[in-house]
Amino acid sequence: MMPRILLPLFLTGLSVLPAFTLAENATPEAYIGSKHLVLEIRHCECEAVKPNGHPSVLLSDFLQESSVVKTAVFTEDNGFVASDYVTMGYEFSPIKDSSDTFSFNYTGTHTTSSGQSSGSGELLLEKGQWVHLFGSHHESTSGARQANVAVRLVEFDGS
Repeated sequence: MMPRILLPLFLTGLSVLPAFTLAENATPEAYIGSKHLVLEIRHCECEAVKPNGHPSVLLSDFLQESSVVKTAVFTEDNGFVASDYVTMGYEFSPIKDSSDTFSFNYTGTHTTSSGQSSGSGELLLEKGQWVHLFGSHHESTSGARQANVAVRLVEFDGS
């Protein structure tokens, strides 16, 4: 009687063992496959650029304080990415005769403790260069509140 009870338990244990072995060896980056670029989306309830500043010159405080969402993408791609705070649909494709410049279309929202901001547009995106996409600025008796979103497209480096 005892071997009949143990045999199903033993076989069940063996069938689960390969899953545990694979889980230990795999990293999230192993699933990127042939996608060699990463779209990084940074968001923060803080100032991203100086007033009247260039949209590609982000403040160091924004880069340090912001949260990031990353998604692997093809050289020409469209998709959707979402987190608790940022939702974005995007489409981009390389500009003819340039391996580092992309046409980038997006629509996104950023939800914060003080509300929601959104933006959409089309712009040229240089590989490796941050670009401020949209944000909000509210003045109140308790001070200024800001929320901002920026993106960049980078080569996947395995880290």
